[in-house]
Amino acid sequence: MHRLPPVDEGWHQKLAASVLGWNGRCLLRSRRPTVGVAIPPTRSHMSYLSLVRRQRAGQTARCLVAGASLLFVTAACDDDDDSPTDPGETRVLAFSSDRDGSFEIYSVNADGSDVRRLTISPDDDNEPAWSGTGRIAFSSMRDSNLEIYTMNADGSDVRRLTDNPAQDGLPAWSPDGSRIAFVSMRDGNSEIYVMNADGSGQTRLTTSEATESGPQWSPDGQRIAFHSDRDGNFEIYMMNANGTSPTRLTDDPGIDLFSSWAPDGQRFAFQTSRHGGVTEIYTMNVNGTGALRLTDNTAIDNFPVWSTDGER
Repeated sequence: MHRLPPVDEGWHQKLAASVLGWNGRCLLRSRRPTVGVAIPPTRSHMSYLSLVRRQRAGQTARCLVAGASLLFVTAACDDDDDSPTDPGETRVLAFSSDRDGSFEIYSVNADGSDVRRLTISPDDDNEPAWSGTGRIAFSSMRDSNLEIYTMNADGSDVRRLTDNPAQDGLPAWSPDGSRIAFVSMRDGNSEIYVMNADGSGQTRLTTSEATESGPQWSPDGQRIAFHSDRDGNFEIYMMNANGTSPTRLTDDPGIDLFSSWAPDGQRFAFQTSRHGGVTEIYTMNVNGTGALRLTDNTAIDNFPVWSTDGER
C-alpha cells in the first residue's frame, strides 16, 4: 500500500496503523448535484478535512461519516428531501489546517466561502467529527497529550472528554450523537473504546494485542466496523456496539482498511491492496460475502463514500 512520508512522528502510525493517501478536496455526494470544496494545502500533508453538515432554519440534519483517515474525512448528510437546495440552507464542512502556524479547526461553506477559525491553541487540533446534534468532536495536543474534546459548531463551549497519559484520537459519533467511538493507546496498544457524549462511561471494546483502528458506526448504531491486524494482516471486522461478537469479514493477503457503511446498513465499501501495492475500491455484503471490485487502474483509489441513496 502506498504510504505518505511521515507526518508528525509517532501517534499517527500507532493510531491508524498506516498513513494514507492525500487529497485537498472533499465531496458531498447526495441526490442533489455533487458539491465539492477545494482547500489548498499549506504543506504536503495539508489539512485534516472533516465532515459535512447541513443546516436549514437553525436545524442540523444527521450526518453519517462515510470514510475517515488521518488526513481527511468525508461524509454525506442523511436527508430524504429531494427538493432543490433552499435559499436558507447551508452546507458546512469542518477541517483542520496549519495555515496559521499550528493545526487548528476551521469551518467553511461548501462553496468555499466564509472560512472561520474555530479553535485557538498553541498545539495541534485535528480530526474534527461533526455530530447530528451540531457539536464537533476533535483531538488536540493543547494539554500536552493527545486527548478528545468537543465544542459547539461556532467553537464555543470546549469540553475535554478524555484525560489520561496515553493518546486518544479518531473520534467517531454514533448516529444519534449520544456516544463516541475512539482509538486509544491507554492499555499499551491501539484499541477501540466508546464513551458517552459527555466523556463518561469510557469502555474498552476490543481486547487484542494487535492494532485496532478506524471505528465506523452502522447507520442504526447497533454495530461498529473497524480494521485490525489481530490475525497477522489488516482486515475488516465488525462487532456489536458493546464490543461483543467481533467477526472477521475479509480474508486476503492484501491490506483491507477503512470500511464505509452503505446507508441501508447492508453493504460496505472499503479500500484494499489485494491486487498488489496499489489500493482499489471494493464493496461487499455486511457478512463479508459478495466482494465486488469497483476500480481497476494503476493509480491509488481509496476512501470510498456512499451517496445518501446508496446508488453510488
